Amino acid sequence: MMKRISASAALLLFSASAVWGDLTVGSLHPLMADVARQVGGDKVKVVEVGKVGMDAHSFEPTPEDIKDLSACALVLASGKGLESYLDSLEDGLAGIPIHEVGKTLPSRELADGEVICTACAHGGHDHHHHHHHHAVVDPHWWHSVDNMERATRVVARIFSQADPDNAEFYAMQGRNYRDQLKALDAELKAEVTKIPEEQRKLVTAHAAFGYFCEAYGFEGIYVLGLSGDHEVAAKDLAEEISKLKQAGVKAVFPEKNLNPKVLAQIANELGARKGRALIADGLASDYEEMMRSNVASLVEALAN
Repeated sequence: MMKRISASAALLLFSASAVWGDLTVGSLHPLMADVARQVGGDKVKVVEVGKVGMDAHSFEPTPEDIKDLSACALVLASGKGLESYLDSLEDGLAGIPIHEVGKTLPSRELADGEVICTACAHGGHDHHHHHHHHAVVDPHWWHSVDNMERATRVVARIFSQADPDNAEFYAMQGRNYRDQLKALDAELKAEVTKIPEEQRKLVTAHAAFGYFCEAYGFEGIYVLGLSGDHEVAAKDLAEEISKLKQAGVKAVFPEKNLNPKVLAQIANELGARKGRALIADGLASDYEEMMRSNVASLVEALAN
């Protein structure tokens, strides 16, 4: 289990950074860097180790990354098992606290058959069973705007404890950003109403959008073991297509950096549209832009 540092010990660690002005924060995921900037404003310097374009399911910090993080007062991880390397990273950081932002947020357990990465689909190494021996928790919590609002509160509290001289600033920034997120949530829900309820079916290769589906009233349909680039048995493909026909699927959606050929094949045989690529994992530095882009892609493909 990961060690956690007491508040008093943590404040001692943080004090050196606060004296010099900026609170230096490491980020293991681009969306955690975004919320850090939203809450921290000009009081926080963000060291982005998890950069846009990363494969969040297989990324591990390099020795150079660990050196960069060693200059930080604290490190933000997404949590819920996404970063399976946290124990070894903690050893390398010699006492610098790692905060799993998603740890206390509501969790969604993966249902039977849901696949969260290609390796898991084909019996490869397991990126997401870190500290989960029975139920597997879906780590993609940020696809719910409500969860991101909660995460903003968490980050504001972390920063206030780390840099108490600027606690009021972080609280104010956090409130302002939560107001923006509330407006975003209302905007997305209004956009989704353009899609008839019976057409709100989100077909992707892996189960990255479960929190999104629960928040915005979609049925998530995942093509399971068909998510790889290898050849798929004709019988398996026919069964999958039959299920999708029965479900009345109008479109399938690739994801940026995950666009298996089988999705195009399924779309062709279904006579369905191939929607614009969705942003699932570490491929966005702007949370609001990501959410708007994904909803626009869904509306474009499913509203008519």
